Amino acid sequence: MTAKIKKPVFKKLIRFDADKAAKGVDHHIVDENDNDWGTWTSSLVDKHNKYLKVAYETYEREHGDDPRFKGVNSDVYAFVQVCLKGWSGVLDEDGNEIPFGKEMAFEILTDPDNSWLREELTERRAANVRYYRAVTPVATKEKTRETNSLSRLVDGRWRRTVRPGRESWSSR
Repeated sequence: MTAKIKKPVFKKLIRFDADKAAKGVDHHIVDENDNDWGTWTSSLVDKHNKYLKVAYETYEREHGDDPRFKGVNSDVYAFVQVCLKGWSGVLDEDGNEIPFGKEMAFEILTDPDNSWLREELTERRAANVRYYRAVTPVATKEKTRETNSLSRLVDGRWRRTVRPGRESWSSR
């Protein structure tokens, strides 16, 4: 009689905190010229975010007849309707805070003069799981390692030394 071989169970890894991904996190956005674009709150834009799948299906049902649903900026419209939760510190030309509203957010993000903000918010922040990590000892240890790494700009690219003698390159 042969012994039954135990099938290994794959260790489930958590890429992001599902609660943070659904409720959203604050992204304080300041550009390279120290212009403060305010703090924008958004949920995680990731096809593996279960909350986003359900919210997007609801969005499709509710906004399917809206011309912006299929227009040139349909991706921005979907982001605003599904993922954008609010903002603070977004100012008008007189320095007064603009109250949050989905229509105003869509207008701001589709303005060609604000293309940098749109890209920063939708592609670099809301789509980056690092902003939605769970706070665990493992995540804290990893964050500490990243924070302690050395970074410098060389030939237009960031050079980061993770460990002495081992280097990684990134275009960001």
